[in-house]
Amino acid sequence: MASALNVMKFSRLARKLSRSRILGKYLHTTSAVPNILTSPLPDIDLPSGNLTSLILNKVTEWGHHTASECSVTGRKYTYSQLVDGASRWAGMLTKMGMKKGDVLAVVMPNCPEYPIVLLGTLMAGVVVSTVNSNYTAGEIHRQLLDCDAKMVLYDPVLETSVDGALAQHQRPLLIVTNGPSARSGALNLHHVFEDTNIAFADPVELSGEELALMPYSSGTTGPPKGVAITHNGFSSNMAMYSVPASLPVKEATATSQGAFMCLLPCYHIYGILPICLIGLTKGINIVTVPKFDPNTFVSTISSHKMSTLHLVPPLLNFLLHSPSVTAESMAHLEHFVIGAAPVSPSAAQGFKEKLKKEIFFQEGYGMTEVLLTHVVPVGTDEVGTCGHLLPNVKARVVDTVTGEDLKAYEDGEIWVQTPSMMKGYFQNPAATAETIDADGWLHTGDVGHYDERGFFKIVDRTKELIKVKGLQVSPSELEDLLRRCPAVVDVGVVGVPDDRLGEAPRAYVVTSKMVSEAFIHGFLEDKVAPHKKLAGGVCFVKELPKTATGKLLRRELKRMAMEGSA
Repeated sequence: MASALNVMKFSRLARKLSRSRILGKYLHTTSAVPNILTSPLPDIDLPSGNLTSLILNKVTEWGHHTASECSVTGRKYTYSQLVDGASRWAGMLTKMGMKKGDVLAVVMPNCPEYPIVLLGTLMAGVVVSTVNSNYTAGEIHRQLLDCDAKMVLYDPVLETSVDGALAQHQRPLLIVTNGPSARSGALNLHHVFEDTNIAFADPVELSGEELALMPYSSGTTGPPKGVAITHNGFSSNMAMYSVPASLPVKEATATSQGAFMCLLPCYHIYGILPICLIGLTKGINIVTVPKFDPNTFVSTISSHKMSTLHLVPPLLNFLLHSPSVTAESMAHLEHFVIGAAPVSPSAAQGFKEKLKKEIFFQEGYGMTEVLLTHVVPVGTDEVGTCGHLLPNVKARVVDTVTGEDLKAYEDGEIWVQTPSMMKGYFQNPAATAETIDADGWLHTGDVGHYDERGFFKIVDRTKELIKVKGLQVSPSELEDLLRRCPAVVDVGVVGVPDDRLGEAPRAYVVTSKMVSEAFIHGFLEDKVAPHKKLAGGVCFVKELPKTATGKLLRRELKRMAMEGSA
């Protein structure tokens, strides 16, 4: 039966292949090792040096166009103002004693100042560590400590949590606020942009191997770690993604420009790279949305005549069921960029039928540690796959037990090599060695396969992370916290399917006495960000499934969740 199904599957794909419009019609492998895959697209020459030079070379063409705009307040900056603001901010950083390689921690929701801060900081050779704006004081403090921040820039709307973090920090920090603040002596970023006495700074000369950004990721397991990404890592990934076969975004002209919705967070690699950085190189108006509002989401898309939307599947699901979404309100929409989880083919088809027109659903694959590695090529209807490799990227699919390279349609862990790979986890060589092997292959922790054309499909994760609206939640982090709860003897946390969130954390708890679910929720209430809370519920059990050596069997908890047998 299995062989017959494989023949049928191959026949269907062969028919699709004959109709394919993409360049990569056949599986590409290296000659030395047949099962190491390369892109069907030719390798390209990659830029190097200070990342901001690559971006600023383009933005001067669109000085009069809007660079970034707040969807709520209407506060906006033109491309000329973006360049001036970034140059002044770089000059101010130097004036305040920030040196090349020092770390600035940014704690802000999405706002129009975010791309200006990114560019100005990188111009000065200073490293940006983006902090989740939903973090609690304790979580912010841990990141400030771990990334060895010398300065923190925060939005006053987050003053309470930042104040709590700084109270715990007990280390000297330069402090800047994005607007007026109650904090005495803090520098106001808006005043920096307006102060003509601050000298403009040019981008410092760099080889490109210096650190640029350090977002935090749990990697394949464990607590969040600083992902050290270089200037060349970002600039190479932007070049690899921007080839015409992968990026169907029109560049601004003297009289017109497109708009991207920046709802996905700027502290996350999805908000930073494909939205902000790629957007700036195309003259796009980056419309920042600080928080999802179901009452204004559709009207923001419509009023800005957006043709491209960057989303995660739960947001697509919202649009599919929203009565505000009509052929008229989405008249300009042509292209979805979807990440974090696969798109349901039925959802994609339902959306096309709702709008009565064809929409290009472009899925991709990547992770903070490697940036973007796969993308569905332009003009290809391949919902449910994450496409083929970008230029200059190599991949293998490896048996998780034997370590052997697998062939087409065989599921295994995906390993990648890319010029955009992180240098490692910041000051954490042990975690780096667990993720990148001695031959330079990064083990993604994701299980999937490729077909005879080199198109990949993710089917599962070997890693234990839970993805809530595309954001990572570490089960071990929640378990460590819950074990401190009175009456909790043991606990295991897994993700369970959720229509709204994608996945929701659920705790299976062993207690020494009877307590309520509300008691457990109350214990976590002020200790974790909203996406880490136990939206999947709390189940009380007599014991947790474990191996003979005491290792928690999460797959058994998953099975219990699916069967409702807790």
